[in-house]
Amino acid sequence: MIYVEPINRLIRDKKAVKGEKVNQKYFGGFCECGGIMYQKSWFHYDSHSILISECEKCWKNEFMNFNGRTKTGSKGKIQVIERSDFREFIRDLLSTSEFEAVLSKSRGESYNASALSRAKKKLEEMDLPFDEVLAYI
Repeated sequence: MIYVEPINRLIRDKKAVKGEKVNQKYFGGFCECGGIMYQKSWFHYDSHSILISECEKCWKNEFMNFNGRTKTGSKGKIQVIERSDFREFIRDLLSTSEFEAVLSKSRGESYNASALSRAKKKLEEMDLPFDEVLAYI
């Protein structure tokens, strides 16, 4: 699983799930370092919920799976794509020409329409909204 923080999406099985950001400091567990984890975002799909929490002390992120109100047992570290890594993450998802088209579009420059169309299709197949991706590129 990958948590794409700028657009608040969780990618599992090559599909993105939109999250609900937690705006308060709610307890999300204890970290290995001894710090307190605070809830960051919830993701709901099928009959499962996944909580992403972040440590106040070491800034590590973890996930916990829930089925209804009970924890289903899986907890662990999660890869986080932060805003500074977002462009590279998108570059890895797309071909060079597709990425260049998206980049040119975001800058208001001329771009290869065919490559942009392919990029939109790839992103939409993963449930990554093109407009949000464009805003953060």
